[in-house]
Amino acid sequence: MNKTAEAGGKFEEEFTSYGEGLVGSATSAGTMVLGGTEIPEGGAFGPVAQALQEFQQRTENDVKFLPVRTGKSITGARLATQEYLKGDLEMAKNKQEEYSKAPTPEEMKGPKK
Repeated sequence: MNKTAEAGGKFEEEFTSYGEGLVGSATSAGTMVLGGTEIPEGGAFGPVAQALQEFQQRTENDVKFLPVRTGKSITGARLATQEYLKGDLEMAKNKQEEYSKAPTPEEMKGPKK
């Protein structure tokens, strides 16, 4: 369980890298600026950058889903194991069923601050 939780804990690092990679790719993708046109202060972005931004926006919920689902699965496995150790198989079954469900919209929002 500890190794699984440790591996799941690396999601934040991976998602930060994912986001930085998209930004870097979009920035380096080139631009479409007519000759003699002044480049905007924040830089100019071409069609590849636009496509990467659209990709990121459309996959945002999928990316958020992964750590939430992983966390639920780890929690369910831990709680079920505790119940197995107590000898209550019915409670273990209930915990497994409860935590094997897909995250709810409320859970997708993340922890309350």
